[in-house]
Amino acid sequence: MNQVVRQYYPEQYCSLCHVYAIVGSNLISIVLGRVYRPVAGLAAVDCGGGQLMRMMDNDAFANPAGGAYHCWIESADDLIAEREVVDLTFRHNHTYAVKNGYGWQRELPPAFLWGPHSRIAVQAPPDAIPDAFPDGTVWLHETDEGWQWMTQQLLAHQNAFVALTAEALKLFQASLPPDSTLLGQPAASAAGAASDQDRLGASQRSMSALST
Repeated sequence: MNQVVRQYYPEQYCSLCHVYAIVGSNLISIVLGRVYRPVAGLAAVDCGGGQLMRMMDNDAFANPAGGAYHCWIESADDLIAEREVVDLTFRHNHTYAVKNGYGWQRELPPAFLWGPHSRIAVQAPPDAIPDAFPDGTVWLHETDEGWQWMTQQLLAHQNAFVALTAEALKLFQASLPPDSTLLGQPAASAAGAASDQDRLGASQRSMSALST
């Protein structure tokens, strides 16, 4: 999926967390047969050396020019006991930090975070965020304004997100071993049988479910 986003947005990719969240939640939902949703709100990232990169501008969701906020993915079904958090842009934290005047003083971050909310998200209210985080964690807080903005994005740019999801799904399918049944049938036969329209239809249904 990272390949698809960077192909279309080679300069902006590290600032497009909402694209990763929307397309990523679609892709994960389709592949795993579960329900994941894109989430928008506030975040803080530990850059090391006592620096916290705070993306805490809740007013940015009403500002056409944007601002400092973050988007990620959460599970939205009850198939597991605890909500999962997925942050597909974690790999870009050091790049985004440097572009915004922070000196990155930690090891390079992993490509993504995925796990139970209690393990991935730093547990603290907005007015008591700690000065440093354990490796592989991030502070996250969904807001009503973020939810409304994300819903608007889904509705306003649905066709673009469907097309990106279809392309990401095609690349993912091509990366599977020929005998993989992860998508319900062997990858080799599925690649020949599933048309682009089929993929678009699956993505459309997934996105419609997430935006209701």
